[in-house]
Amino acid sequence: MADETQKAPEATAQPVEFVAAAVGDETGIQAAAAMTVQGHSAIVVAQFADMDTAKIAYGALLDAEAKRAIDIDGVLVVDADYQGKVHVQKMTDHTTRNGFLWGAVAGAVIGLIFPPSILASAATVGAAGAIAGKAGNLLKRGAVADELADVIKPGTSGIVALVEITAVQAVKDTIPQATDVKSVPVDDATADAVKEAAKAAGAAPTE
Repeated sequence: MADETQKAPEATAQPVEFVAAAVGDETGIQAAAAMTVQGHSAIVVAQFADMDTAKIAYGALLDAEAKRAIDIDGVLVVDADYQGKVHVQKMTDHTTRNGFLWGAVAGAVIGLIFPPSILASAATVGAAGAIAGKAGNLLKRGAVADELADVIKPGTSGIVALVEITAVQAVKDTIPQATDVKSVPVDDATADAVKEAAKAAGAAPTE
């Protein structure tokens, strides 16, 4: 009787795996963090010359998400004064197809990027603090977070977004007015923590 050989187990489907996170643009990589990210989301931070331009970009993203052209979980418009203090701008909010309000989701994302000391809104600080200790990767304290935060320089406006990893390029293409755009993938644990914070803020639908 022929010897039986043990078959290797069949591979199961896994989320996309990133062996490292890097922040960069067409000029190259500005920062990198040694970490493994296994997930489906990314953070995008874009800089604009002024608030009017940032609002136009917000409207374009809103229209694209509403038409189901891009998967975007949350967007927030911010403005950095000349002292570097980040102010969240009140925009007409939008409930995504996943049932989250853009402002609440992106407000929690801010906690992964900006230290609470430079956030002007107490409400934003609270939403950001809700994910403290729950983020699954090293973004909170790493060089990548510093590089993302540096996109919104004093005297400029910006957009902070949590999007599907597959939508990053489409988001960039939708906001050509941006003078600087950087993105980094985040793992599912981090994305889930952000969405939990949004729910805690009352962002999820009640029905």
